Amino acid sequence: MRLFQMTFSLVVLVIVGFVTGCEPFGGGGGGGGGGGDLGDIGGNNPNLYVALGDSTTDGNNGGGAPYPPRLAAMSGKTVNNSATQNEYSSGGVSKVGGILASQKPAAVLFQLGAVDLINGHSVDSIIGNLRSIIQQCKANKTVPVVATLQPMIGSHSRWSGAVKDLNSQIRSLASAEGARLADVEAKFGDGKNLILDDGLHPNEEGNQVMAQAFADVL
Repeated sequence: MRLFQMTFSLVVLVIVGFVTGCEPFGGGGGGGGGGGDLGDIGGNNPNLYVALGDSTTDGNNGGGAPYPPRLAAMSGKTVNNSATQNEYSSGGVSKVGGILASQKPAAVLFQLGAVDLINGHSVDSIIGNLRSIIQQCKANKTVPVVATLQPMIGSHSRWSGAVKDLNSQIRSLASAEGARLADVEAKFGDGKNLILDDGLHPNEEGNQVMAQAFADVL
């Protein structure tokens, strides 16, 4: 009788999980939601995130503070900004191993690919580099958080189609690799009120929206 009751209770928990969209036995999964539970991060520092990226993440573009310090204020975590102006996705691949070994972050946040597209690199090559970053993070028990690109408009609108293509593939990559997805493009919409006159970099409000996109999945 007791075994029957335990089995019945387990079945009820599983049914409730499916109905509510919850995971009864813990979180995880590609493109996962927030809530502060990063799962098993091994010996990494639970209070440290590291951001990789190009000029959007690095800042100094006239849009106020970039997203990393804003995310730090939101989350109460330290967010080290390791972005570099004009960084290609291959640069992120080269840097991430050293960052994982020396800083031991709980999560690596990265938005890369804009510089590649502007300089004629293929979407496939960018996705290959992003996959490498994700896999290096996973091997270190560091949570990878990959971001889609914000729209390119105005003087950069010639690359808008390539951005959409890349973003679609980034979503598929995050799902396939079990990475968390900060869907910046989805939050920006057409980007007209969130991007500077250069048609590329976020303005003050856009940087805040970016920070929220990452906060939502951490």
